[in-house]
Amino acid sequence: MSGASPRASLFGWPDRSLALAEPGALCVVGAPTDLGNPIARGAAKGPAAIREASQLLAPPRVPGCDWGDVAGPANLARYLERLAATTKDILARGLRPLFLGGDHSISYAPVSVLQSAGDLCLVWIDAHTDFSPWEGTPFHDHKQVLRRLSKLPGVRRIVQIGYRGITVGDERSLGDDAVVITSARARNLSDAELLALVPEALPCYVSIDIDAVDPFHAPGTGAPVPDGLHPLHVRRILSALVRERRISGLDVVEVNPVLDVQTSTSAIAAELIREAADQWHSQLGRSNRAS
Repeated sequence: MSGASPRASLFGWPDRSLALAEPGALCVVGAPTDLGNPIARGAAKGPAAIREASQLLAPPRVPGCDWGDVAGPANLARYLERLAATTKDILARGLRPLFLGGDHSISYAPVSVLQSAGDLCLVWIDAHTDFSPWEGTPFHDHKQVLRRLSKLPGVRRIVQIGYRGITVGDERSLGDDAVVITSARARNLSDAELLALVPEALPCYVSIDIDAVDPFHAPGTGAPVPDGLHPLHVRRILSALVRERRISGLDVVEVNPVLDVQTSTSAIAAELIREAADQWHSQLGRSNRAS
């Protein structure tokens, strides 16, 4: 599934046609849609804003490639099918997908593909549980995408970090195979405590909704909630996961440049991605040992 080339690639990384990426390298994909969040439009501009912000940062130590954006119809179900096809294409090339949202509904596509290949742990860094009922709501609305993902047979463990916001129909419990870490607890969570929640035996998909970060630092998002995490807290959590667990894919979603202040939210998103890429040598080592 081909993607449209953005004006600026993430960190100046080469596109997929030029990249000679080693197995397990990161492959960035833009998912410029806000079809799953009709209340606060603007997240469709997130991929371009994150890429633009990345131009002001030093490139990560471990390079990846930039697939471009996945264009699609104004129909969320069909667009998610395109994202799923792109995920399969990236995996077939031996690369790991990193999606730039876009609203949080996009996470359904890569996770559904990855869990079909084997059991998966899902780490959901978000101010909300995204577990609202879906009866009568649009397909894969961003408020209930995690509820849908929890029904997939290969999603064996869910670790939700940063919870503090109540969504309509929100659930405090995500089931027996899930754990919810509030933002207050997450601030003091040690690396050892975090890793004890994420089974080493399972590959892990990490989804970061930028609203996990306190809106004082990241105002550019559609559902901001006070008393969130400092960007350094999220960075530390992400760094520990990339260093110590097998990451099958990631996404950073709900960056809304329309609501941002001086591009601060896009800059935080780009910095978080750079942190993951800086630690990605751990993932490459695992890929090489597995081959």
